[in-house]
Amino acid sequence: MNWFSMLPGFLLAVLLLLGPGLVWGGVLGLRRLTLLALAGPLSVTAVVVAAEAASLIGVRWSLVPVIGVTAAVGLVLWLVRRRYGASLAMDPGGSTRWALIAWGAAAVPVGAIMLWIFGDPQNIAQSHDNIFHLNALRYIAETSNASSLELGYLGTRAPTFYPAGWHAVVSVAITASGLSIPAAINVVNLAIITVIWSTGCLFLVTRVTGERRTALLITAVLTGAYSSFPYLLLEFGVVYPFMLSIALLPVVLGLVIQLMRVGAPLRSTTAGNLLLLFGVLPGLALAHPASLVGALGLSVPMVIAAAYARLRRGTAPAWRTLVPTALFVIALAVAWMQLRPSRASSDNWDDLGDAGRALVDVIFHSPLYRPVAVLATVLTLVGAGVVLYRKRHRWALALYGLAAMLFVVANWRQAPDLRWIVAGVWYNDFFRISAMLPVAGIVIAAIGGVALVDTALRQPRAMRFLRGGSGRRPAVVVVLVLAGIAVAPVNAVVIGAQEAAAKYRFTAESELLTDNELALIRRLPESVEPGAKLIGVPLTGASLSYSYTGIPTLLPYGTDPVNEAGRALFESLDELTTNDAVCRALEETGVGYVLDFGTDSVHPGERIVEPGLQELTAENGFELIESVGDAALYRITGCTGASTLNG
Repeated sequence: MNWFSMLPGFLLAVLLLLGPGLVWGGVLGLRRLTLLALAGPLSVTAVVVAAEAASLIGVRWSLVPVIGVTAAVGLVLWLVRRRYGASLAMDPGGSTRWALIAWGAAAVPVGAIMLWIFGDPQNIAQSHDNIFHLNALRYIAETSNASSLELGYLGTRAPTFYPAGWHAVVSVAITASGLSIPAAINVVNLAIITVIWSTGCLFLVTRVTGERRTALLITAVLTGAYSSFPYLLLEFGVVYPFMLSIALLPVVLGLVIQLMRVGAPLRSTTAGNLLLLFGVLPGLALAHPASLVGALGLSVPMVIAAAYARLRRGTAPAWRTLVPTALFVIALAVAWMQLRPSRASSDNWDDLGDAGRALVDVIFHSPLYRPVAVLATVLTLVGAGVVLYRKRHRWALALYGLAAMLFVVANWRQAPDLRWIVAGVWYNDFFRISAMLPVAGIVIAAIGGVALVDTALRQPRAMRFLRGGSGRRPAVVVVLVLAGIAVAPVNAVVIGAQEAAAKYRFTAESELLTDNELALIRRLPESVEPGAKLIGVPLTGASLSYSYTGIPTLLPYGTDPVNEAGRALFESLDELTTNDAVCRALEETGVGYVLDFGTDSVHPGERIVEPGLQELTAENGFELIESVGDAALYRITGCTGASTLNG
């Protein structure tokens, strides 16, 4: 299978990520870049609302509920605009042509790098969390339910909340396009970054600079200049839901800038900005709640800047500024401390992190031991100098400083209590927090780039050269953009992309699934009868038999069994000929086969030894059905319950 055959699926994913938002935005009168950039986040909201509504009323999950929600909300928005149109007016923006050119300049290079990372459309990220994500998509397909309120535990115990925004989007793409689960993941992720992230960055920066050609093109180059996003989240975790939420952040922050009126003098109304914020926040929250809290936190510099400017003007009583600001701070504090996981969930980060190193990393855009991101670093330093010298948009420097502080404190393992207070929303996981650095830093870097270009163009020699012929200016633009695209990935992105690509290859040494293990999984439908159920160690990749074939497995994710019977099998299955309790557990769970992928965990250097899955011999009641290399499938034959289950 090649990428050309994925084109229809990719176009469908783009339509899914733009269509509902284009309808809603068009009804509200959005135009040009604003319409294009808001379409993605609004579409994600349409999908997550449709998923919850479909679950609530008992409708099968597919493209149909998305279309229904799009139409229903579109009608409501049409009525609202008809009644309150003047109060919702938004700035029409600049040139559509230059916005589209900038979008292409942003999306094509980043998309090309992503295709290289993925390699083949059927490749998967060889990482721990992908066990859950792949099986969750199979679970959604079988239950026709993509509700965030019910996805947790994949039906193995009582439903619980899990942010399913990303899964809802991918599952619709699967049902509508017929793509396999791995191919749909790669296609949708490609669409998320090339559509939502790319246009969102353009929107964010131009809320500060205005929709100038220079700002658009510099931002386009910068969207692919950072290693920590999007490339890191394609292989770390993998935390695909968090990746979607980070891709949504630029638009959210751009709307905050408009609402606070701390950027370019754009024509927009408070009511219009609030309506759009309310429109994108549900999608952000159900993509990942941590990024909703992150958006609130990163809004602090803009809120303070707006409050300070209003107090200085003295056009209204001080309390009208101080009270809303105080309420915002209180709401932020409550959200910051309440919308977080348990402290025990961050234990695996307790001994990790280096605050001193992290401080250097945020200066040189080199987090997580990556090389210096040369272009981003230079433009950030220039941008910092520009805003300090001009005394305008200094909040943009504070915005990056705030994200940098989060990253540094998350690395400060010597201060565990402070670390938990500051970074506990993200499990103290500084890898996740590093993904926010490009979002917070691209504004100040773009300001620096615009200042450099403006200064260069004001030089007499440059002015004379550009006036020398009608074709010189476009030629210079093309050369500079291509040069920027070539320089942007130097060092940091190259290394980051190489590390990510290594996680998307099936080899004899793959961390999650080896090529032999995948080959055996693909033979399962021919080797086991309908209705069969497997047992295997999730962290060896054995549980992915469910995602690839639909054949259920006792434990579809990397945690402990939920009940006594499941625990008995993992602890004592190979004692079934001498332990009647094991046969009763087989009868209760319906397990009839063992998928043995050895003891090598997805975590390099770690071995998972389940006592009950070690002695899978004929004497102990197991029949070898099929093997590929070291990967083996056994039928359980040692007790009557198992034999009956196996037909």
